[in-house]
Amino acid sequence: MAIKHQQPDLVPLFIRYVGAVSSKLSRIHGIAGRDLEIKLGNDGVIVQIGINAEYSHKVVPDGERWTSEWGVTYEGMRGISQPVDHPLKEPDVSGYIWPDPHKPERMAEIKQAMARYHSDYAVMVDLSCTFLEAGYAHLRGMEKFMMDLHLSRDFACQVLDGLNTYYTALGVHAIEQGIDIIRIGDDIAGQNGMLVPPKLWRELVKPRMESMIHAFRKANPNIIVKYHSCGDFSAIIPDLIDLGVDFIGTMQPCGQQVDMAAIKAKYGDKLAFLGGLDTQQLLPNGSPEEVREAVKDVLRSYAPGGGYVFMPGHYVNLDVPLENVWALLSAVHDYRRYPLNFD
Repeated sequence: MAIKHQQPDLVPLFIRYVGAVSSKLSRIHGIAGRDLEIKLGNDGVIVQIGINAEYSHKVVPDGERWTSEWGVTYEGMRGISQPVDHPLKEPDVSGYIWPDPHKPERMAEIKQAMARYHSDYAVMVDLSCTFLEAGYAHLRGMEKFMMDLHLSRDFACQVLDGLNTYYTALGVHAIEQGIDIIRIGDDIAGQNGMLVPPKLWRELVKPRMESMIHAFRKANPNIIVKYHSCGDFSAIIPDLIDLGVDFIGTMQPCGQQVDMAAIKAKYGDKLAFLGGLDTQQLLPNGSPEEVREAVKDVLRSYAPGGGYVFMPGHYVNLDVPLENVWALLSAVHDYRRYPLNFD
């Protein structure tokens, strides 16, 4: 109801925690994974598949290396894998073998999540690192791929076409499982704007995203399409509306997105929002009282009339004290009932 701009009984909740925080909370509550997140109040579950999932879900000891099916080599660093060697060393894809999106085992986790949760909770499938981020973070390397976008345009387009083909097929298979929300996107912005010129994004990414969303809607006309980017991607919000995106996040309060009420007033009749609470300064460094007040501010800005799902601007990270986690959760539960009342 919220994503469809209707006002439900409660502001929905969808909070993600990094593994180390989940481990702490798991020891307290005696359960783990998606069951823990639901116990803490989440109204949906997420399944991540694709290139980003392969590295972010694989925990290896610091200094240990491994290579994914995409040909990317990663190394364990401070508890997570980081790319250290990229398969597209030269601007040439002629010898590159793309992974097969049609392998049945790619749907296994989605099928499990649907069977366990879908009767009561929304199920979202995440295809993040869909276009530019897959190129710069995994396949080619940041500096090289950013230069390719300007100096080796044909090669960059071939990479984006390969990713479009892979993720379109993968997303259609996920939609055929009956999921509610498909999440696409890239980290294409920093604190004060886009990492690439909006004009370049419109030339290279927008047409490919349009064909992808068309295929998704052909598979299910009612599928909810969510777009993700970190940072301030306000410059392309009108383009996302043109493409038929329903739902955007994580709305980090930076750049032009600091004024949350203005964003809601400008686009709230066309888009639903996820996120908005500061995870960089407030959650790790603020007091529990400041966290509670900030939760109220976010709800005041985004939640009136529906069209909003509560989440911090990113994962709850290990630098967040547990007392601030409790303050966050208690404030959301105290103030998320419609009609909103912050007394």
